[in-house]
Amino acid sequence: MLNTFILLYLLIQAKSITSPFRQLQESSDEIIILHLNDVHCGVNDTIGYDGFVLYRDELMKKNPNIISVDVGDHVQGGTLGSISEGGAIIDIMNKVGFDVAILGNHEFDYGVERLKQLENNITSKYISSNFCYKKDKKPIFNPYKIIEKNGKKIAFIGVLTPLTFSKTFLSTLRDSNGNAIYDFLTDNNNQELYDTVQSYINEAREKKGADYVILLTHIGMDVEQYTSNGLLSNLVNVDAVLDGHTHVIYNTTSKDKNKKDIHISQTGTKLQSIGKLIIKNGTISSEIIQDIPEPSNTTNAIKITRGKKDIWVNKDMNNFLNNIWAEYEDELNIQYGHSDYDLIIRPEGTTDSHYIYCRHQECSVGNLLTDAIKWSGNAEVTIINGGGIRSNINKGNITRSQLIAASPFFNNIIVKRLPGQCILDALEHGVANLPNATASFPQVSGLSYDVDISFKSNVVTDSQGLFLNVTGKRRVSNVKVNGEDLDLNKIYNVSMNEYIGAGGDGYTMLAKYEVFNESLITDTDSLASYIKYELNGKIPIKYKDSQGRISIVNAFDSTIIPTSTTSLITNPDSKVSENTSGFLRYNYRKKVSGGLSTGAIVAAIFCVCVF
Repeated sequence: MLNTFILLYLLIQAKSITSPFRQLQESSDEIIILHLNDVHCGVNDTIGYDGFVLYRDELMKKNPNIISVDVGDHVQGGTLGSISEGGAIIDIMNKVGFDVAILGNHEFDYGVERLKQLENNITSKYISSNFCYKKDKKPIFNPYKIIEKNGKKIAFIGVLTPLTFSKTFLSTLRDSNGNAIYDFLTDNNNQELYDTVQSYINEAREKKGADYVILLTHIGMDVEQYTSNGLLSNLVNVDAVLDGHTHVIYNTTSKDKNKKDIHISQTGTKLQSIGKLIIKNGTISSEIIQDIPEPSNTTNAIKITRGKKDIWVNKDMNNFLNNIWAEYEDELNIQYGHSDYDLIIRPEGTTDSHYIYCRHQECSVGNLLTDAIKWSGNAEVTIINGGGIRSNINKGNITRSQLIAASPFFNNIIVKRLPGQCILDALEHGVANLPNATASFPQVSGLSYDVDISFKSNVVTDSQGLFLNVTGKRRVSNVKVNGEDLDLNKIYNVSMNEYIGAGGDGYTMLAKYEVFNESLITDTDSLASYIKYELNGKIPIKYKDSQGRISIVNAFDSTIIPTSTTSLITNPDSKVSENTSGFLRYNYRKKVSGGLSTGAIVAAIFCVCVF
């Protein structure tokens, strides 16, 4: 029954997703905006930039009024971005020819100075209305950009998630004394953000003569405290919202401050689809393109096999991508070992980050990576954020390319001496969003713990998602350190990546403690060294299945099941197997003997059907 409701909801949300194989009937009085979000270095994943270019060029044969837009998170999250600190991605985006690009939170991962270098190199230049200096709230980049097509002026206004402080390295946003240098406009219960964005909307229309205003929001319609539809509900005179950040596909409407229905859409991640916004005779319509039709002329097109599909792509762009990869070929093909089985982080056929096991349960790659970091840091305990794990480690030879894809952020390993109470707070913060997937979910080594999600979390965070305290009953219990009960007063050597060690993903309790030891190795290189030297190049069978480090001990009550199922599902036709990862999604068990409760049964059905 629950599965039926979910599928009905998705059908409603996806009502305007259409097939790309209809005849191209665009005419010159249309303005078409093609948009992508959260490519995360997946330059030739799924559709690929070469497929995007082919599709756009086919449209331009009949209509020159095309605008190409990127809605953030492109330079980080994959091999090419990590190995070039975003430089290779910017070169590719320039070759594609984007007209507008905005910042995502991961554009900050290489530091603000590197971000400014990338902004100098990207031909479209970045826009962002709420990335500002703290002292005077002046924007770092232009807040909006106006493009004229077919006699109409279209204003694009960039809005970055206000949670960026907790979604990138805090050290890149603060001075040496820990004081914030930059700001994302969250004062006065977010009214500062609403007022600022509205002022740019008014300015674009009244002073610049914009006929249309399009918000580019790297925020998402998720269960977090900031949502793109929540922003829209506080604004007027917006014509459409092109969204990002949460890696899902939707094409729907949401209401503005005047209760007017406004188009809002997002295209998933890793180029799994292209958004197509059409402006014609004062009206706006939209499609989500998930397949590229055969072009009318194949002179500059080739058909290739990508994944399990044969697709058409632009020949020149495909060659350009291949040449970029070739520049790094020798380094990426270095071998560190072998695995006789796949270590899977998500069900086959899914790209939505909410499916990633490491974001809501113990996962095989998480166990391997945390063990590597514990080994490299010579620590008793390791905690990392599940959001740092981005790809499978597949059966066969393990290359540097594969390890970078799995752990692409190159975070330095640090060791801090933490009291048991701090460890407990960190675990409690990390599981606060369950049963919803979250990047902050804690993967661990040297630790085991139980999580009771039969009640809502009592973790309190500030307006930027940073941990403050716990005000009631805790979800986390039965914490063991190498088999012994956690001592809240004892000091433990804890290794971690520098991202959460500086408070990333809201782990402010870790940031309060000084670095005891800093390794000269990154988490990515630690994984390579651990496989090569400690495991002698062979992945043991123990990493294929759950090791009992994390147990969900009570099912959640049905009242906590999220209402926004779009944050959990992108493709209702995906075949999700219980055993795809070698794990069940949750290891449900009651704390007392006896059969499963009604809530547990509901939870189990929900997990099998949804995730």
